[in-house]
Amino acid sequence: MYERFFGLACNPFGMTPDPRFHFASASHREALAALAYAVNERRGFMTLVGEVGTGKTTLINTLLEQLDRAMVTIQMSHTTVDREELLRVILHQLHVAQGLRVGAGRDPGAGEAARLAELSRIELVNEFNSFVTGQFMAHRPPPLLIIDEAQNLSVKVLEEVRLLTNLEGPHQKLLQVLLAGQPELEAHLLKPELRQLRQRIAVNALLEPLTLDDAIEYIGHRLQVAGCPRQELFRRAAVEAIWSASEGFPRTINVLCDQALVAAFALGMRQVDATLAQEVIEDVLCLGSEKLRFRKPKPYVVSNIETGPAAKAPAPAVGPPKKPGGVR
Repeated sequence: MYERFFGLACNPFGMTPDPRFHFASASHREALAALAYAVNERRGFMTLVGEVGTGKTTLINTLLEQLDRAMVTIQMSHTTVDREELLRVILHQLHVAQGLRVGAGRDPGAGEAARLAELSRIELVNEFNSFVTGQFMAHRPPPLLIIDEAQNLSVKVLEEVRLLTNLEGPHQKLLQVLLAGQPELEAHLLKPELRQLRQRIAVNALLEPLTLDDAIEYIGHRLQVAGCPRQELFRRAAVEAIWSASEGFPRTINVLCDQALVAAFALGMRQVDATLAQEVIEDVLCLGSEKLRFRKPKPYVVSNIETGPAAKAPAPAVGPPKKPGGVR
């Protein structure tokens, strides 16, 4: 809506986890480095913990871009499954990946779901063991199983995941597992029934909310990636208000910045100041007793903006944009 008005090549505050916009705060750099090390060294079990909106999915996508292309990855986000459903999801993705690798002439997943539905748990486990053993014998890296929202997995399913990692080669696990989730995941893994799984976790990565300095750089970084020709779309006081209201969570910062730019566009303003930012914050967020809760934002009227002089797109910037530190 507002990209042309502000001279942007794309929406800088979209809600999809686009690796192009990955921002490496100190917390994110540490988590990414730890996970990349664990995967490359075949360490087995890893966890990634962070509150909703701290950038777990974006970090995972960034991690996947850095991995060996020969590595098969299985990604799960639907975690209300039983043990058999878990095995079927894993095997289906493994066989699809294998079919794509050999260049099958048809959809490699066609008929797989129906076939797997007929197998017993023992047959599913045997087929899984056969697959990962074959990967090892072919000198390919072990598959990586990524389970998002892992705090919702039952104890039985988590134990099934642990059992799947029992297969080992001389120097490595034949399956690697990354459990990603909210802080409840840590409490879940402390249950006595999961003691054996907990002892196998080689890396615990934690994502912290952004500091104010992080938020200033984060907003500047996203504007730069989107081709912002000017560095003063947000005054520093506006960024401070947005950071404070968001509690440092990137997803909430994105929502507030996006709505602030919509409002500025509607009003013909070339810059988001503290007053406008506060109005957007009050419009989009309700302050609860402990956390911020979203409610439906009021629509902004933009009916006659296109015809007014303020609607003209700014002249393209000469040269590259300035560094993100210029946001204020």
